[in-house]
Amino acid sequence: MHCLPSSEIRNEREDKTMENVTFDYKFYRIPKRFFKEDTFRDMTNAAKVLYGKLLDRKCLSDSNGDAWRDKYGITYIIFTIEEIMNLMNLGNKKVNKMLKELEEHGLIYRRHQGLGRPNKIYVYDLLKTDNSNWLPKQIIFGKGSSNEKEVL
Repeated sequence: MHCLPSSEIRNEREDKTMENVTFDYKFYRIPKRFFKEDTFRDMTNAAKVLYGKLLDRKCLSDSNGDAWRDKYGITYIIFTIEEIMNLMNLGNKKVNKMLKELEEHGLIYRRHQGLGRPNKIYVYDLLKTDNSNWLPKQIIFGKGSSNEKEVL
């Protein structure tokens, strides 16, 4: 898996100091495929950065075990529009446009949970070699789901 525990990716010394500035080596990963493959050429750079942030959140959910898995065992994240707006310093319209871009490219799938509850976001992991069953048909077509509906 590409999500490594922080202890495996850090040097013995977590922080390096250079001229009184501390760097902690935390970063978001953005796949090179976004810049090399024609499939992603029309995606905005802002949507590519958002994908990196969503993938980071998915890795966190993966590391927390079953707490962030649905009834099919698939990892999802909860990341509200407001959280994304604050994190990226963007407005509602721009954030929704980027999420729609990611959906159109098959990189995320948003699942409505009901009135007043945030969407579950399923993130396609471009960094994994095998994603054959990243999103079961039951989720897409709603078989066996209670009140969940697709949000497009």
